[in-house]
Amino acid sequence: MALIDFKCDKCGEKFEEIVKLSNRENIICPKCGSKSIRQIFEGKCSMGGSGKGGGSCSSGSCGGCSGCH
Repeated sequence: MALIDFKCDKCGEKFEEIVKLSNRENIICPKCGSKSIRQIFEGKCSMGGSGKGGGSCSSGSCGGCSGCH
């Protein structure tokens, strides 16, 4: 499973979902219910290699973070 950032192409809502990679096509927008979504990359890091994400790099980029995805 992975924490993935998405953006709805219909209403512009940005949201995160914990999904199995094989189940990404079943994600819908929590605001408008649209299936017209795409994965976005917000530059979040996972400190310590936990794979959960959610933290932002203090340097403004993930270049120096060993846990970036």
